[in-house]
Formats: sequence, C-alpha cells, structure tokens
Amino acid sequence: MKAKSILASLLLLSMLLWGSAASAQSQDVKPASQGSFISKLNAMLSQMTDEQKAFARANWLVAPVEYTSTNSHPSAFMVSPNPAPDTQQTFECAGCSSAYLLRFYGADADGVKLFHQPDFPCKHDEGAFPRCFKVLFEEQYGGYTTDYFTGTTDDLKDAVSQGIPAIVLLFSPRGLHYVPVVGYDETHFYIQDSVEDYRNAPGNKDYNRVVDIPTFDKLWNIPLESCQRLFVIVRRATSGSPKGEMEGALSCSLFTLNCSLLTGSSLRPAWWQ
Repeated sequence: MKAKSILASLLLLSMLLWGSAASAQSQDVKPASQGSFISKLNAMLSQMTDEQKAFARANWLVAPVEYTSTNSHPSAFMVSPNPAPDTQQTFECAGCSSAYLLRFYGADADGVKLFHQPDFPCKHDEGAFPRCFKVLFEEQYGGYTTDYFTGTTDDLKDAVSQGIPAIVLLFSPRGLHYVPVVGYDETHFYIQDSVEDYRNAPGNKDYNRVVDIPTFDKLWNIPLESCQRLFVIVRRATSGSPKGEMEGALSCSLFTLNCSLLTGSSLRPAWWQ
C-alpha cells in the first residue's frame, strides 16, 4: 500500500505540473519553462522504485501500437448511429466517452453516473488512467475488445472511416481530456465533446465541436509516452456478448491522463522499453 500511495502521489503531482503546461499549449501559448517541467517530471520518475513502475504499467497504462492505415479511406466520413453526448459536471470525460460508445452499441448508459460508480476502473482523484477502457469494456462489461493506437491524423481518419468512433486524448484548457471523434473531412475533425464550454457547433446533431486538422494535431501531440497521438477503438467481440444490464460499468473515456512517461528517444526513461 505504501508503494502504491507514493506512486499515486508522484503521478498526481505530474498531472498538476502537466496540466499547467497543457493549458498553456492548448491556448497557443508556449509554457514559460517547458524544459523545467520535463526536468521535474524526470526527477519524479527517478524516485520511483521498480515495484512502483511495474505497478503503473500493470494497472494504469496500455502501450499503444502503431496504426496500420489502409490508405483508402474516403475524403469525408461521419459515423452512424451518432448518439447525443453527455455533459460532464467535473472530471468525468472518461466516463462520458465510454458511455457514448455504449450508446453507440445500443446500451443505455449515463457517463456522469458511470464515472462515479465505486468500481469504475483506474480512477484517480480527478479522472481515470487510460487502462480504464480496457478494464471497463473487456473485463467488467465483457463482449468488447479495445485496441490502443498511435498514429497520424490520416491514420485517425482511416480508423474512424471503419464506422466506429475513436476515443482520443487531447490538450484542453483544463488539462488532458478524452473525447470521441465521430467524423472528419479534408480540413476538420468532428467531435462529440462532453464539456459544454468547448462546444462550438450548436444545432448539429451529429457533432458539437469542430477542430481544424492543424490545431487538432497540436492538441493531440502530447509529449508523453503512451499518450502521444493516442486513440482507442472499442469493438464488439466476434464471440460472446456484452453483459446485459450491468449497472455502472461503461463510461470511461480517456481522461486527464497523468502518464509519467516521456516520448522521444532522447527523453524516454530507460526503464520504459
């Protein structure tokens, strides 16, 4: 328990530090001391024991794989069906993104209620770690598979064109934020955002937020390993079926991450191989 507590404290502190940098970058303002932030984060990582690092890998993170694009997707696409999104009250974006996928597959789910279930997986004080989707859909609900990818905006278009919304992790003024991407065209991505303040497309039932592709790529390019240009695809499993009316398990959209693993070969911690 002590090792777990120390690790949680380190990761939460890294989230607070990163949230400050993320807020600045998301508003097109370069953090004043990005090098200082990286130094602090690396210093925290260096204090973690092997046991703590193993716990983080096993319980909170999923290493994404490079997406293999078909390179044949249409120039524009919108998923269907496209249910209405929940509106989060505080830090429930993981729950709201998960519930959106549940409703996409025909289940009845409320993202805010789902996130506040006692057994919602991989939670921390202000969100959920990325593994929450895998645990929620595959283990708690059953009948689904989750794939964690990293790639380019073209790869993301290709994935969405397969007809399934993608949960992505973006910078936001409040920190890091999970959202379902539901469509795209040659110049924009279309999102069903659970934060009312971020919605900029009123009156559109298929989406409530539009982001041009260069801006989207900047918000998506989070320089933390296991988080950089991350997207999650949830599919129905080919065998088995979801556990019917399970109360509380399916709203864990990728949220304020709190990974503590830096991207880039020159910055990547040696212990993350």
